[in-house]
Amino acid sequence: MSRRSRARTRLGLAVVATLAVLGLVSGCSTPAAPPAPEPTCTLPDPRPTLVPGSLVLPKNPDVLVLGDSYTEGYGAEPETKGWAYLVGKPLGWKVTVNGVGGTGYVNPGPRNEGTYLQRLAGVQGGTFDLVVLQGGSNDRDTPYLALTDAVSRTVDAVRAKFPGTAVLLMGPATPYGKPDGPRLVAQCVLAGYGTQQHLPFVDPLAESWFVDGDGSRYANPVNGHPSNAGYRVIAGRFETDVRVLLGTTKRS
Repeated sequence: MSRRSRARTRLGLAVVATLAVLGLVSGCSTPAAPPAPEPTCTLPDPRPTLVPGSLVLPKNPDVLVLGDSYTEGYGAEPETKGWAYLVGKPLGWKVTVNGVGGTGYVNPGPRNEGTYLQRLAGVQGGTFDLVVLQGGSNDRDTPYLALTDAVSRTVDAVRAKFPGTAVLLMGPATPYGKPDGPRLVAQCVLAGYGTQQHLPFVDPLAESWFVDGDGSRYANPVNGHPSNAGYRVIAGRFETDVRVLLGTTKRS
């Protein structure tokens, strides 16, 4: 073999060796760290309770109820038999109902009707003594920190639009008794936020307004929402909780 051939051979072997080392190093490189898991919501301990006298309202207050299909009365026949329409007379409230199915604090609805925050901006009229924010179960797949932020921004907007108004949070319900994941997340977020901000929180799930097996009596079989009977239960339990918050009735 000539001197030039031997040189070319040594060069080729050196290149192969270098590539092999590089491949070995590359194959042994430290894998990228997995993303940090999304924090999970933890219910406050102790659970929020209804504090008598924590809700102060004038006589015959103007009340806005802003929420989802449950506020809308979907499933009732007619929808004006929904709970938000039923509570006005026994409580002496002048109620404005703003409920849209499929919406939430984050979810603008199937036809982009608007989140609670967006719809709040379109509320016309004077002012309200109380704003009830109901729901949250339509915000499925929203990380709980993002949902908490959306709740906070909505409450801030209520206070900015209606200075001095009281705010009451109402969690999701289901006539079937056993809640699904989105309802539990919404319940957890609202309970935590209400505790942190000292806001009254009406919690249908924690209070077991419905239990397993109630669907046959209280659900509309066509759409899975409360029937007229189911909405009467919600209205009655809501009225009882509000009277406790007002300090006019003790919880039994």
